[in-house]
Amino acid sequence: MTKPLRVVQVGLGDIGRAAARLVLEKPHLQLVGAVDPKFVGRPLMEVLDWPYRLEGVVTHHIPAADVAIHCTTSRWETAADELAALVRLGMHCVTSCEQALLPDQHDTARAAELDRLCREHRVSVVGTGVNPGFVMDTLPALLTAACQRVHSIHVRRVVDVATRRPALQRKVGAGLTPAEFDAQLAAGTLRHVGLTDSLLFVARAIGWEDVDVSEKIEPVLGADGRVAGVRQVAHAPNLVWELEMYRGAPEPRDEIHIEGVPPIHLVIRNGVAGDLATPAMLVNIIPQLLAAPPGLHTMAELCLPHFA
Repeated sequence: MTKPLRVVQVGLGDIGRAAARLVLEKPHLQLVGAVDPKFVGRPLMEVLDWPYRLEGVVTHHIPAADVAIHCTTSRWETAADELAALVRLGMHCVTSCEQALLPDQHDTARAAELDRLCREHRVSVVGTGVNPGFVMDTLPALLTAACQRVHSIHVRRVVDVATRRPALQRKVGAGLTPAEFDAQLAAGTLRHVGLTDSLLFVARAIGWEDVDVSEKIEPVLGADGRVAGVRQVAHAPNLVWELEMYRGAPEPRDEIHIEGVPPIHLVIRNGVAGDLATPAMLVNIIPQLLAAPPGLHTMAELCLPHFA
């Protein structure tokens, strides 16, 4: 019988804890530790809210492992340095960092250096999740495989954040005054990260080069005059990506329109729940990651992901 893959969880926010619990459910995986400075010394069983006996505590050092699930940041410059440290320890890495969907879009030099390190240590790294990582990029790119020609693509995601984790509600400004929203937007601490990346991912996948993208973001106000969330739109010639994430958003859904030959219109009613689907993507992509050649990859380069 093949030994289970040893997995370490790096970062124990909502998504990191959910990913670690999912690893514990998989017979082909073995959780060998978890790292997060906020929880050092606390029992792993307690931090993960795991109902069965589980030995060990959260540490500040990385234990020996085959794979690291990295969930600490949305920003590529921070993630790249942390991933490089894991790669030097000989670990394959899957990261929830939104900007890791297209890392060379944010810092070409860091992406090239991490790719070099991966090849040197014979491991692979990929960024994924539900959005970015699946709904607004990998899935529409996959759907174009059934088209002889593609004329335009329109992707829309509508999320009622009242049904989602508090951290996501804070990220889209729910509950702020309009002035507080504007201040946090100017500071770069408020928005969904990765909408333009998702558009560029699909454009690159279908061979549309030198795409000029503009993006705008505005608050959605509730009846009380406070911010309920955001509406973001990324736009390029023949490509429109819309994201609405606010409390009380009607008809939550994920919708993909491809005008082409043949045309394709996909609607996922109620949308793909990110709180559940993101940890699933992080864990389910591990077999494809290990099967890939050494290097820094995107979802477009891995074999078809599926439930593992």
